[in-house]
Amino acid sequence: MRLHRFFSRTLIMVLVASLMLTLVGCVDNGPNTGEERVLKMDFSGNMGFPAMYTTASNGPGYVVMHYMFDTLVWKDDQGEVNLLAESYSLSDDSLVYTFKLRDGVKFHDGTPFTAEDVKFTFDYTKEHPYQWTSTSMVKEVRVVDDLTVEIELENPYVPFITDVAGNLPILPKHIFENVEDPTTYTEEDALIGTGPFKLESYDPDAAVYVFVKNPDYYYGEVQVDKLILASYSNPKEALLAGEIHAASLSYPEAVSLKDHEKMTFIEGQSIQIGRLFFNFADPALAVKEIRQAISYSIDREAIVERALDGSAIPGTAGFVHPDSPWYNPDIRVYNYDVDKAKELMASVGAVDTDGDGIAEYQGQKLSYELLVGDKHTKVSEMIVSYLQDIGIECVVKVAEDSTVKSNISEGKFEIAFNRHGTFGGDPKYMACLATNTAGAIKVSIPGGKRWQNIEFDELFYASLQEPNKEARQALLDRCQEIVAEELPTLAIYFPVNAAVYNHTVFDGFYFTPDGIGSGIPFIYNKLCLISGRWQGK
Repeated sequence: MRLHRFFSRTLIMVLVASLMLTLVGCVDNGPNTGEERVLKMDFSGNMGFPAMYTTASNGPGYVVMHYMFDTLVWKDDQGEVNLLAESYSLSDDSLVYTFKLRDGVKFHDGTPFTAEDVKFTFDYTKEHPYQWTSTSMVKEVRVVDDLTVEIELENPYVPFITDVAGNLPILPKHIFENVEDPTTYTEEDALIGTGPFKLESYDPDAAVYVFVKNPDYYYGEVQVDKLILASYSNPKEALLAGEIHAASLSYPEAVSLKDHEKMTFIEGQSIQIGRLFFNFADPALAVKEIRQAISYSIDREAIVERALDGSAIPGTAGFVHPDSPWYNPDIRVYNYDVDKAKELMASVGAVDTDGDGIAEYQGQKLSYELLVGDKHTKVSEMIVSYLQDIGIECVVKVAEDSTVKSNISEGKFEIAFNRHGTFGGDPKYMACLATNTAGAIKVSIPGGKRWQNIEFDELFYASLQEPNKEARQALLDRCQEIVAEELPTLAIYFPVNAAVYNHTVFDGFYFTPDGIGSGIPFIYNKLCLISGRWQGK
């Protein structure tokens, strides 16, 4: 059965039901009436067909998929929990993980979940790489019995539990063993997992996902009967009108609802980053002293206060969040200092020789296009002004965030600014600064000629294999020192995330410690809908 047939069967009924629910909400601004427990949440638009390989390659894409598919381990509001795995252990040489699986778990079609599905998934992702994590470090997966599986690694990989076991959805072998190309497979059975919800309908044009509860979910009773994800142009107004019951909002919008009698305001970890990217194909941008001058020229605290209304903390030079237990407090600091910036520029011959206000380096005007997403124009305008003070001209080019992301990845930019997530938990995310793809995970720094530092590469990959925490900290401390000195990228700020939900309908949302999956800063963790409480009538 093809995708459009799957949609058309239920679309009319869903739209009618959604309209009725909206009308009810608009009348009384309260919870859903009737016996069916329907929870409606603001979401990020159309994320594609929500199967493992066809959903969008961003945080919202992973979130919409995770309601139907489970991993071996997961996180709740306290941290790591076992999900499909009942328990696990690691061999003394840190090479073999043994997972004991839960008994009685079934896929949505009633097929029992076994160790064969785990082995199949790991083997399948070797042949069909998964965008959210790599299994390249896995040497072999062995089925011991129906409920026991051993995963042997090529080398020790310290973040294996969080990065792989806690991030890789387990596929049903009986379905995907016959799928040659999962990136184009959109049959109805591509959505069969072991998760707490099943997809009832998906309208790509309206960007609406409708899920129904899995009544046989092994981890606990799902507290809502139906979950609707839809995109709203003004989610704050939709919350107040009762059209939706939860939303991630800008920090000022969320704070404005903090004292509302029906709303609960929650603040999450700052596990996103707003940063500058440099294309190292440009001779001047490849010079360390010029990048350092750029860092000194930017007043991060002013950007946080004036462009972000205080909803972030200033960026640091080592690429690790200052609240992280892995943060090195002794790295180089770049306090706002225009004179120091100009001094560094002059030290490498980057000076204005003709009095037009633009410095030259080796005969090249330091004039660049600054690529930025349409949501970050205030930040970009301040950056342009700061760089102008030291003789670097930037002309802002505004594009959709998806375009900015793809252009950075393809090297089609000069200087770019982007904000992204997956920046919490284990500092494995420093892989995006590494250039040695012989390591445990696939890595590259997006854009142009790569920054390369052999010492950083060696130390970073050693840190992935070092089980001793103190020894690993020493390796990561040095990695941060190198990054702070070389500045292959420049952290401008770490945003604070905020959300609001209507606790008279459903209570119990939370920001997941270190984010959903690999670090997605949403309140929409599926386990909220197990541990939370339905308050509506």
